[in-house]
Amino acid sequence: MMIRAKRYNPARMAVYFLLIFVTLFSLYPLYFTFISSFKIPSEYTVSKTALPVHWTTANYAYVFRNLNMAQYMFNSVLTVSLGMVLYIFVCNAAGFALGMLRFRFKIAIFSFILFFQIFPQMVIAAQVYRICSKIGLMNSYLGLILVWVAYFAPFGTYIMSTYYSTVPRSMIESARIDGANVFQQLFRIIMPIATPMIGTIGIVGSLAMWTELPFSLLLIQKPVMRPLSLGLAVMKGEHGIPIPTLTAAILFSAIIPLVLYFFFQNKIHMESTAGSVKG
Repeated sequence: MMIRAKRYNPARMAVYFLLIFVTLFSLYPLYFTFISSFKIPSEYTVSKTALPVHWTTANYAYVFRNLNMAQYMFNSVLTVSLGMVLYIFVCNAAGFALGMLRFRFKIAIFSFILFFQIFPQMVIAAQVYRICSKIGLMNSYLGLILVWVAYFAPFGTYIMSTYYSTVPRSMIESARIDGANVFQQLFRIIMPIATPMIGTIGIVGSLAMWTELPFSLLLIQKPVMRPLSLGLAVMKGEHGIPIPTLTAAILFSAIIPLVLYFFFQNKIHMESTAGSVKG
């Protein structure tokens, strides 16, 4: 039996070439950053896109010794970790209330929360600065964390409320019959089955806080308190470092987000409630 050869499809081949081009175009910044971080400044000046002739790790060593990268990293890990605890609590509590509970003005409150997502950071920066300066939250990790959570929580609340609205209400009704209050319903029943979506908003929220710049630049003025994103932003102007050293610092700042992504990616799926209710 002869096997019929596949027909040549020009349209499909054109789509493949387009996808390959887009992929290579997207990967070029990563390639440029990687090879530049292993070049000496003179070699970078001669050729910006070629592979290094003499690979060197001197840029990474300089970043650690002279640019306070360890302090910036500690500041970011501290603020993002504490911010994520509050962020996940707020998103889950609000999402549970808006997605599963019944109360007056729920649609109006939900629309009001979504309304805050349309404002860019720079639009509300002046008001944020005025409020934080009046209540003593300038140059404060607490102030930065509260601003982060207030700005990023509406998106996480939307995701969690949409997810919780798909959870069978019979689970909540059964818990109420057994005498569970609202907090017991949330922490003991709902949140355990929502672990995949919590992981999803955790990745989104942690990356948003890790790379956030405008509020950090506005609220943190002491150099020793700068998070990593702010430290990288002012590094070029304050220290006058060459591009190879700056790219080494940028790659170093991406280590923890990559680790978080690879750690949580297997937890992201949508079948978490499968089998939770019989019949």
